[in-house]
Amino acid sequence: MTTVTPPRIRPIPVSLRRGWSWSNIITAAILGALIAADLSIQPALGNLVQIGLLIETALPLVLLAVAQTFVVLVGGIDLSVGGVYVVTNAITVTWVGLHGGAHQWLLVVALGFGVAMGALNGLLVVRLGFQPFIATLGTWTIFNGIALTILPTDGGSPPPLLSNLLLDQVAGIPSSIVILAGIVVAWRLLRASRFGMRMYAVGADEERARLNGTPVRTVKLCVYVIAGLCAALAGIYAAGANASGTPTGGDAYILTSVAAVVIGGTSLRGGEGGVGMTVMGAMSLTLINDIVGAENLNTWVSVAAASALLLAMVIARTLIGAALARRRT
Repeated sequence: MTTVTPPRIRPIPVSLRRGWSWSNIITAAILGALIAADLSIQPALGNLVQIGLLIETALPLVLLAVAQTFVVLVGGIDLSVGGVYVVTNAITVTWVGLHGGAHQWLLVVALGFGVAMGALNGLLVVRLGFQPFIATLGTWTIFNGIALTILPTDGGSPPPLLSNLLLDQVAGIPSSIVILAGIVVAWRLLRASRFGMRMYAVGADEERARLNGTPVRTVKLCVYVIAGLCAALAGIYAAGANASGTPTGGDAYILTSVAAVVIGGTSLRGGEGGVGMTVMGAMSLTLINDIVGAENLNTWVSVAAASALLLAMVIARTLIGAALARRRT
């Protein structure tokens, strides 16, 4: 009797089946409204230099939110991004900074620490079967302890060349704008690659992706490694931009990075969303802080506004999803 092998069905990620979703449009509209509001309060922000300074403030959050996006796209979460951030931040302003300008290559070692920490998270989740929340909660605590051992209090000094490069201009354009553009371009290239397709497939339906021949474990492990690398870049960038380090500064970014992902429209169930919209979400949160600071309002106003925006996006996604489901039926 001849066995007929059924044809393999390739899962098509939601994010690649269509253009912008309604939630993406809402995110873009919110960002546009916040830009208009900030410009009305501070007209000088229209200057290219001022835009660069604003993006410079946002970049650590952007990079950490990018790290979070990769993990969320495969149905996970990474609470340790703040821990990776402070470890590499502390290394940059102590060990790397102490060696002076002739040893800039030591920054590669700091990035290596980020990759190793991301790989540890991946091994705990993929190989040992820990829940992502539990695994990364544990490593977050460990990484924070390592950062405090390296740099007990705020201080230190990054390599001068690093600060000069990050705060300089490229062809008259602030480096922060160039870096942000580079992040978006790199994402577009990765998303269109085979790995990008596999990442979306795993997030959309892990079992179906496995039956389709996708190496699910390898993809998820690579995603955690990429997240560690992005978080390490955030720590190094913050060290160079602020000319100082902090062993506790990553804690505030953990939930904020998740908020930026959700506001950007990436589904916490995985398989839908992307870095481009996460960047918009992170910039929206940064603009809220900037507006609150410009108006000399209390800090709680910024927290309340960010929380309200997050809640509004969750409600909007839920209502839109229900409406689309009714239309399909």
